[in-house]
Amino acid sequence: MSPSGKAYIPKTRIRPPYTPQTLMASADGGQGPRLLIVEDEQPLAQAMMRTLKSRGFVADIALTGAEARERFGAIDYAVVLMDIRLPDESGYGLLEELHRKRPSPAVVMISGVDDPELGRAAVEHGAYGYFVKPVGATELYLATVNALRRRSLELEYRSNLERLESMVAERSDQMTRAAALQASMLPASPLRGRGFEVAAHFTPAREISGDFYDWHQPDPRFIAITLGDVMGKGFPAAIMMATVRAALRGSARVEDMEEGVHLAAKVMATALEVNHAFVTLFHAVYDCETGDLHYIDAGHGWTRLLRGSTSQDMLTERSAPIGIFPDTKFIVGSAHLNPGDTLVVFSDGLIDLRPDLGTKDVPLPYDARRAPDVQELVDILAKGSRSRELMDDVTVLALRRL
Repeated sequence: MSPSGKAYIPKTRIRPPYTPQTLMASADGGQGPRLLIVEDEQPLAQAMMRTLKSRGFVADIALTGAEARERFGAIDYAVVLMDIRLPDESGYGLLEELHRKRPSPAVVMISGVDDPELGRAAVEHGAYGYFVKPVGATELYLATVNALRRRSLELEYRSNLERLESMVAERSDQMTRAAALQASMLPASPLRGRGFEVAAHFTPAREISGDFYDWHQPDPRFIAITLGDVMGKGFPAAIMMATVRAALRGSARVEDMEEGVHLAAKVMATALEVNHAFVTLFHAVYDCETGDLHYIDAGHGWTRLLRGSTSQDMLTERSAPIGIFPDTKFIVGSAHLNPGDTLVVFSDGLIDLRPDLGTKDVPLPYDARRAPDVQELVDILAKGSRSRELMDDVTVLALRRL
């Protein structure tokens, strides 16, 4: 600091040497940054301009606030060196106005008053520094270079931030559209058919889910139902989910069940290996005329067979998840539903919501077992899933024989 003056300036590292050519160019393209000196003492203003021009800067002078405003409107200045006391107004008013400009110039306040409170107020209002007259030539040069460098970094930061916000907004829009597409792939719930009703509740933990449920009736006598859980979340899990769903759509007959699951496993093998993932799956075909149910439980396990509203059975046949072993044999199990019996299948996300269901011999809640229809049943089980932050997707499916 010059012994002839004192300065109040925020700490900023300076890594000399810097020249106007190494710093950010102004809007007039390649001529170096343009400076404005707002100072009512014309001899002092001209001396400052000569000093800066001798160091390669391009500088203009404004002797009043009104003249400064005219120049602001015509030229985008990179740095403004401004006195606080001007003939027609206070420099603080100009400082606030300049701080709102985009891009805003770097403003350095210069005053004849050695008052730390004025310096603090200037910095709080957006000034890059506060210097007390008289300001030496070296001090003036370093203050200008420091302001230019800081402004360059701030402009780069703002540009990067705007680019990042744009990317986030674009990705958010893509996620919203992908979530809507994924939701459109799920069948409308509930479905009431000849001698049965089926319903599901689905709440994803994120926009894109790895859980899925499905049902379809290629033959009025049979309905195929599926609930799967792909390990992981986001786009990879969603893509694998859609692949499994498509492969299983072709296995709506009992004799096709094992072949359909094997086809899904074969199609998914490479993707699961690359992503170090696996799929748990419950896939069943229900005969609406006889009440017979044939199923494959590939590592899923979260099922209950409600016998009326008073008791429940477990489905015991189990195979390994898809993607764990290359030559897994998927066992086909069977059960029979009497009128009033209900098959309930859910993902492990429901266990996080209702830990009591993690114990397999614990009956389902009283109000769920006595629900008048299966849509109410699944909604009771998943109660609260849409009002809290979830660690995993929550999916519940129920099929009842009428």
